[in-house]
Amino acid sequence: MTIDLASITPSVRDFLQAIGTQRKRLALVPLVERADEARALSEAGVAAFAMLAPSDGMRAVSAAAGSIPLLSLAPIATDREALAARAAGADAVIIPTGTDAQSWAAIAQQARSTRMAALAGVNDRPSAELCTKTAAKGVYLHMTGIAEVSSVMPILRSLRVLAHLPSVDEATLRALRGVVDAVIVESDLYLSTSFESLREELDP
Repeated sequence: MTIDLASITPSVRDFLQAIGTQRKRLALVPLVERADEARALSEAGVAAFAMLAPSDGMRAVSAAAGSIPLLSLAPIATDREALAARAAGADAVIIPTGTDAQSWAAIAQQARSTRMAALAGVNDRPSAELCTKTAAKGVYLHMTGIAEVSSVMPILRSLRVLAHLPSVDEATLRALRGVVDAVIVESDLYLSTSFESLREELDP
């Protein structure tokens, strides 16, 4: 995807605010692929969207999202990748904590220069501990199960946390309520009629 630097404008949609629940409820963030999905989800009242990576498709979703913020799930490792995400319409990006808080801060500064939220990517206890040494206000917690999530949450308790598990069902979502602020779900699950009552229960 080509980047037209002159066309990049600052984000005006606040992803961290959208997922800030103080863990009193569980915000559900659908993973979308197409603009028509985004429009249907907007009508269903979602707080935020996620997409796998910057692309022309992300631009279309961003345009269809209206006032709803959009997170790019592709890890950001360079200033150019941060700009590419914003050029595609992302309002938030994920920067892995890695092993160096200074490197994280440098890339986060580039992301924030376009008013995107910079989420610290955490996938184990060492990265969670390093996250607390950064200026991150939000965390993308990519774990395999609830036990792993719960094990690092005492470290991340002061931050807004978005969890992403390989798969989620009703029991998993209920278990995550009160533990994290938000969780990524598949868009078709969010829109299914059988899921409607659970949506109301988790994120009234």
